[in-house]
Amino acid sequence: MLKPKALSDVLAQVTGGGIQSTVLLTRDGALLAYSGFDGGKDAKIIAAMASSMWGAHQRSRTPSTIRNGVGSGDLNMILLDSEEGKLVISAVANQLLCMVSKPNVELGILKAKMDALTSYLQEPLRQVSQGS
Repeated sequence: MLKPKALSDVLAQVTGGGIQSTVLLTRDGALLAYSGFDGGKDAKIIAAMASSMWGAHQRSRTPSTIRNGVGSGDLNMILLDSEEGKLVISAVANQLLCMVSKPNVELGILKAKMDALTSYLQEPLRQVSQGS
């Protein structure tokens, strides 16, 4: 069973230092845990956006593009850079993890934090996914 408070505490460990928020969600966009928001409304919006972006990429991978080498392999991370900030989405077990940062945070730092967090959460979330 997932303990939202414990997950939020883990997510809070990477939130800060320019990382404004961290969200754990299902691939359907349901919010599981978050850190860095005053209320859950913004977290739900980020979760919906992340799920939509991830799903759009997965749907664009048609058999013909995979056969031609375009889009081959599994997607494991999406990085977006804009004037308003940066966003990174990564798969962890059967869920998605999303981080939002200020514009001045380097993509390498954001990726390193995401890699560390997904590595830490991979096995516990995989076990929960298999158990349900």
